[in-house]
Amino acid sequence: MPVFLCRWQNGDFSLVKAENKGEAIEFLDEVGNAEDCSVTAIRDFMAHFRLSDDGEFELERFGEATHSDIMERSYAVLDKAFLNETNTQEAVAKERQRFWPKDGTRKKSTNQPQTLLGRNLKAITDAPTRMIDRIVKKAASEKLKKFKGKGKAN
Repeated sequence: MPVFLCRWQNGDFSLVKAENKGEAIEFLDEVGNAEDCSVTAIRDFMAHFRLSDDGEFELERFGEATHSDIMERSYAVLDKAFLNETNTQEAVAKERQRFWPKDGTRKKSTNQPQTLLGRNLKAITDAPTRMIDRIVKKAASEKLKKFKGKGKAN
């Protein structure tokens, strides 16, 4: 099962193991709606965590191949700054702004649910379209199973 890298618009990133990109986007909903973010499978994954004195796990470092993959795929400006040994603070500032729309608001997904009910739910929850379509389909299917029509079926 692949590990997916999600590059958020604000410069953060998340890693998630999922069957496919759609499932990864659904899992990422715990953080935010990733439908319009760059979500790509990465080739190699390794991370080392250390146990802190207060019982928390802290990321110590990523494996070399993982770090390279993340930088190459999602942080081109910062990667170039590291390679050229230039000002990384400027590169970080550019990375944090690189995917934000010019008006400063988060880009909303153009991928809309299949039904009006789904579109209304999306407007309220901002959940991923795939998740909303699945929920609406399941609810409609359950309703139809309980439906008792009048008269004979032809």
